[in-house]
Amino acid sequence: MPNWKEFRFKIDGKINGVELTPLTIPMARLALYLADLAQLMGHHESVHLISVDEGSTQPVIYVDAEEESRVVNQVKNAQRGMAPRNANRAYKKLDNLLRKDHASAVMLNISEKAEVIEFPGIRADLPQPYGPIKETASVVGELKRVGGFDPTVPIHLQRGDGRIFYCEADDLIAKQLSRFYSKTIRVHGIATYSRGKDGVWTVDHFRIQSFDPDPLSDDNFSATMERLRTIPGNEWAEMADPLEELRTIRYGEEKAPQ
Repeated sequence: MPNWKEFRFKIDGKINGVELTPLTIPMARLALYLADLAQLMGHHESVHLISVDEGSTQPVIYVDAEEESRVVNQVKNAQRGMAPRNANRAYKKLDNLLRKDHASAVMLNISEKAEVIEFPGIRADLPQPYGPIKETASVVGELKRVGGFDPTVPIHLQRGDGRIFYCEADDLIAKQLSRFYSKTIRVHGIATYSRGKDGVWTVDHFRIQSFDPDPLSDDNFSATMERLRTIPGNEWAEMADPLEELRTIRYGEEKAPQ
């Protein structure tokens, strides 16, 4: 039998105004915590959930003693953003869940009577809402819709990552754009941005003022990447998932849209 080391993920806080305990936290919510906790700790064959104790909510986790140092190092590195990507992301997701539940948490190594890391959750200093601000911007996407009954005409563009961009234009530009239906185009205009309490910037409004006269290539992302990979001396050929890498570069690991 393995020599087990005991860890606990101790959650303190309230959900919907009620103190978090094993009897008050919904099972589906607890499952979200546990799924991210498994990604954070890694070494899945050596990490086991034993129970969920009271005294707030405390998942009790046993780790094979031979993997203890590796698990602890991964958890600590994830807090600093220096662990494997899925572990870094799991730490941020756990902290965001805690914040939404008005809670914080700590991971304890009970066998060593030591704190591993903390999750500030609701206690973290968050950016204040900011904006709206306006600036010029451009959007590339496939034209999915032109038309509506508003004073300005709604324009829907679908970007390469699947996100729908909701824009508007005056009647003249809308009529000119309509001939590009289902084509990939580049439009230019004024974007209105705001930052929420979660620190994420969003585009609240995009007013199209002009557009490139010709549609862009119909090649999809995969075809474009295959061509790039054939060019000697570049790093795209070494990436398993170029689209995921681009999302991370643009949004950061936690905020990348799925």
